[in-house]
Amino acid sequence: MVTIQEVFDTAIHLMDEQNESSGATETQDTAPYKVRTISILNATIPHLYPFSDTYQSSDPGTRPVCPRLVVSDYRTPDFTQSIPLDDSLAIGVLPYALASQLLAGENEELSSYFQNQYMQQFSILKDKVLGVWEKIPLPYGTF
Repeated sequence: MVTIQEVFDTAIHLMDEQNESSGATETQDTAPYKVRTISILNATIPHLYPFSDTYQSSDPGTRPVCPRLVVSDYRTPDFTQSIPLDDSLAIGVLPYALASQLLAGENEELSSYFQNQYMQQFSILKDKVLGVWEKIPLPYGTF
């Protein structure tokens, strides 16, 4: 399973905000991003969850509850938590959404670029979800 740290690292590298000499993603410049990351992920994951292999439907007629990431302290968030999505969505789509939201209000052009990448990658993966056959009821009988 992909962790929050892996998604954060990927997003920071996509944004080109890592330390240039060491490649470290946790620097003084990225500290504000780290504080906002779990909240952004909690707002984005429910959108992706129905298309994940980890999606578990519950009783018919109800939608399943998407697992949430826990934030006990925003100053030192726990980035070891696993993302409740399959690896393709977690590492192939989620970092683009995170990068877009982290840059919103700071660099609108780059934020829009990452939002477009997020939608494109999500669309590609969403189209690969296999459909399920189900019987169609005939409300008026057969003719």
